[in-house]
Amino acid sequence: MTDRLGGYWLGSRLGGAVHDAYDESGTRYALTLLPSRPPYQVKAAMQVRSRSVARVVDACLNGEVPYLVSEYIPGPTLGEVVGRRGPYEGGDLYLLAAATATGLAAIHEAGAVHGGLTPDRVVLGVEGPRLVGLGLGGDGSGPPGDVREWGRLLVFAAYGPSGPSSPDGQDRLPDQPGRLLDRLDRPLRELVLAALRRDPDRRPSAHQLLLSLLDVPQSQQGRLLPPEPVDDPPLGARAESLYLQLSRADQDVVPEVFLRLVGMDPDGTDTRRRATRTELVTGRPPEQAALDRVLKAYTEAGLITQTHDPNSPTAPNHNPSAPTLTAPAPNSSLATPAPHPSLAAHPHPTSLAQNHGPNSPSPRQTPAANSPSPRQTPAAQNPELEPADQSHAPGDGVIIAHAALLRAWPRLHEWLDAERDGLAVHRDLTGAARRWEAGGRRETDLFQEDELDRALAWAASGRRRVTLSAAEQAFLDGGRALVRGRARGRRRAMAVLASVTLIAVLAAIVVAVWQNGTADGRLDQAMARVAASRARALRAADPVTARRLSLAAWRLAPVAEARAALADSAADPAVDVFAAPYGGARSLDALSDDGTRLAALTDGTLRVYDTISGRQLATTAGPDQSVRAMAWSPDGQTLALIGVDRSYLWNTTSDAGVGPPFGRGLGAPGQQSAWFSPGGGLLFAAARQSGERWAWNLRTGRAAFVGQYVVVGPRDRVALVFAGPRSEVVRLSTGTRAPAPWLDRMPWEYAVFSPEGERVAIAEETGVQVYALNGVPVLPARLRPSPGHLRFSTDGQLLASTDTDRVRVWRVADGTRLTDRQVPPTGTDRPAQAALAPDGRWLRVLADHGTVLTIDLAHATPPPDPARAAASICGRYGGLSQPDWNRYLSEVPYRPVC
Repeated sequence: MTDRLGGYWLGSRLGGAVHDAYDESGTRYALTLLPSRPPYQVKAAMQVRSRSVARVVDACLNGEVPYLVSEYIPGPTLGEVVGRRGPYEGGDLYLLAAATATGLAAIHEAGAVHGGLTPDRVVLGVEGPRLVGLGLGGDGSGPPGDVREWGRLLVFAAYGPSGPSSPDGQDRLPDQPGRLLDRLDRPLRELVLAALRRDPDRRPSAHQLLLSLLDVPQSQQGRLLPPEPVDDPPLGARAESLYLQLSRADQDVVPEVFLRLVGMDPDGTDTRRRATRTELVTGRPPEQAALDRVLKAYTEAGLITQTHDPNSPTAPNHNPSAPTLTAPAPNSSLATPAPHPSLAAHPHPTSLAQNHGPNSPSPRQTPAANSPSPRQTPAAQNPELEPADQSHAPGDGVIIAHAALLRAWPRLHEWLDAERDGLAVHRDLTGAARRWEAGGRRETDLFQEDELDRALAWAASGRRRVTLSAAEQAFLDGGRALVRGRARGRRRAMAVLASVTLIAVLAAIVVAVWQNGTADGRLDQAMARVAASRARALRAADPVTARRLSLAAWRLAPVAEARAALADSAADPAVDVFAAPYGGARSLDALSDDGTRLAALTDGTLRVYDTISGRQLATTAGPDQSVRAMAWSPDGQTLALIGVDRSYLWNTTSDAGVGPPFGRGLGAPGQQSAWFSPGGGLLFAAARQSGERWAWNLRTGRAAFVGQYVVVGPRDRVALVFAGPRSEVVRLSTGTRAPAPWLDRMPWEYAVFSPEGERVAIAEETGVQVYALNGVPVLPARLRPSPGHLRFSTDGQLLASTDTDRVRVWRVADGTRLTDRQVPPTGTDRPAQAALAPDGRWLRVLADHGTVLTIDLAHATPPPDPARAAASICGRYGGLSQPDWNRYLSEVPYRPVC
């Protein structure tokens, strides 16, 4: 089976000749196998830089198996969306036209050609439409051909698969197509007709198309987003989410299962190996049920495959000579290469959804229109494609479904780093024990001398998360018995006694060395790397413990990984963290506007914490009915709770508890949210999936803005009502209304008023812009990138933006980005919540499970000096406490580091 190409670990086959792939750091890409003669456009494609095009990041053109690596864009394709929901119309067509023309213009400006622009090569990502499939060749028609395909694309979007231009590019337009394009507004229809001209010389360039579209207001008002939330997490996120859903007992079994499924190539590189179910289960009757649950969960998720030995005659589709990989070959018609068995098993549901028919490859990975048919390349011709470890007995087996999981899942990578020195010993022991059992327990199959000594030393002191199976323990016991038996038979009792005593003494010395913390340099270096790896894994969620682990790594051994961990700690602007003591997957949390208070509802109990000191400030019982969402009032004193059919208020400064029910609730399941207007007079609630939304006027006790998309300004004096071309600016104090057609297609959920109430910031596809209330842009240049939900500082000088796993802050006056940091992923479409302190220095971010990070916006990265960084950590945070040391570095005895 093929696990890697170059520096990329392969995941599932996404369609055609394209695979989900991950680099050594776990970053996700799309890897496309190229023909033996790669298209000449690849090098030019790597120069394209546009937010509307999936970037080509790497390519191997001269290897035995040429391939191209591009940015992975989660989301449905235009073909899928139109097929499921019908054609687009109105302003959506303008937004699609502008985004795709922007991408084509950037491609042509770099000297490249797309060559295959179809509805399946446009992905509707969370930041708008993106062109994919760049660098895969074309029909030789050059930029004019791309422009014609752009015209066909817009016709398809407006009419659907049965329209005059089909998704496969087959042209059913008559010689005078204008009369059929009545669904397009006149300005867009004229551009499409120009793009479809028969004479390539008379077609406009992509740049000309873009300039014409920018003159049409509808092309700049918002971004075209997927119709449903995108649910396409990478392999590591899927594995981690599943792990966190398991009970503690089941979690304890997971590392042992996965570590037994990882082998090592001759060059020392990790690889997958198949383990028999007996190997995973035998000798652990108390853990049998937990193992069954773990295997079932990860198999159903497509992360583990329970399969047959491929060399067994009884195995399905047995073919010992099956090729390891397929790639396009030159000089043939379009074909979809058959997947390699190890890459096709259990693809992610989203990947399956990207195939539009039995012969229709996935959009983002499809070969070019004249792409060749499959070519089979034996692994033996390329060291990168050597088969993974197949040492196992015939019969049912278990194997990691995709090699990419070894790099995509940080927790598994951490386990491997901790066990790496002993993995080879354990694999030798496992294989030898299996052969010993299969051969009838012959003495000649037992370990002897050096092999036995090495295995005994590892079993005594080298294991961290691996338990010996009954067969492995019996095998070692047999080796010891053989040594003793031979000694008696040869009448060398004294000599053998001395030898056995020496082995025992050596083992005891190893254990004593381990227990007394005086391990040799190699052990310290290995554990320093483990500590650095764990610091890296923890940094996003717990920067304080990550700093202490970095310090521990440096004190254990000043290896390069420890130095890098210290440097990362010194550069991290996140300086503190608070985690709600009872936080978990079932908790509901809300952060006050100034970031100093966290409300947490867990198992029916409400608690309020001071996020700076960590003290619990108040607690009370929650309402009887299920709470869908919570929100703090602007003054940080009152907490609103939205139930299934009613709402509640709790004055957290009093002892009265939750008040009586009032108003409305949110009955629809799914993602719900609640928020107060800036003046505190209106309470809003919304359910994203169902579209249910309302506001409750707390002063009059009546519903308001039911079903409307509204953003209210400071002191509740002004509001923006988003209603397409009929959008308005409403002065709530006087009731006057002014048309605001410039808000048409603007994303209301990504809009926020400035503190003075006369400007509004909106995160659009092309970046964040600040507008006056008449629609005139204020900023000379947009703030980029544009991830999502916005919040101004009290003085309006700073603007923060959050999505599900990242926070960014800009200084509005000059566009300087002050911070850009990863935060613990929320695991849902719910974004992280940001709160800027009144002094403008501190940013607090609420992520998942009640975790609040404090970020210093004045933080300056010091020069790379490990000694100074270590001293700084000692002075501000101290070293790991003994309980934390035992939790994160249980493999070595505790030692003070400050």
